Amino acid sequence: MKIFNIRDRLSSLVKQTTQVGIGFLLMLLLTGGRPPAFVVNLTACSSIVFVAYSEAWRLAKGKN
Repeated sequence: MKIFNIRDRLSSLVKQTTQVGIGFLLMLLLTGGRPPAFVVNLTACSSIVFVAYSEAWRLAKGKN
């Protein structure tokens, strides 16, 4: 693997982890620190969809 490819993957991982963490933090702030299970599950599922979509978009962009 080229060093640029590894750097891009690591950068993508850090960016996505930060964005998901901010999403969870906002969820906690909006619910006053005691979110219902439904809200936690909804946030987790939306985070998974976000990461899968952004990775698919990054890979598609890199192939063109």
